[in-house]
Amino acid sequence: MSDQENNQGNNSGNNNRKIYKELFNAYSVGFAVIAGLLVGGFMGYFLDKVFNTSPWCLFIFLFFGLIAGIKNAIYFIKKSGISFKDDVDHGG
Repeated sequence: MSDQENNQGNNSGNNNRKIYKELFNAYSVGFAVIAGLLVGGFMGYFLDKVFNTSPWCLFIFLFFGLIAGIKNAIYFIKKSGISFKDDVDHGG
């Protein structure tokens, strides 16, 4: 096998790794929001049952879960290095 063929094989492997890493980051963002909602929902439901305050704790903790999920999603987006500024066409 020549050096050129070997380099093409390495580039293909690097491209696949990059694609898989980007897919993992995309799934992490979605999972962060859903996990926050689920944890907040379960906590609110449990507290409603304990304190007999249905549905107030559920609504409050769903809201907290949504905020936490969005915060985590923003963290994953920043960690992955996605920049939305580069995609905007300023029409110049």
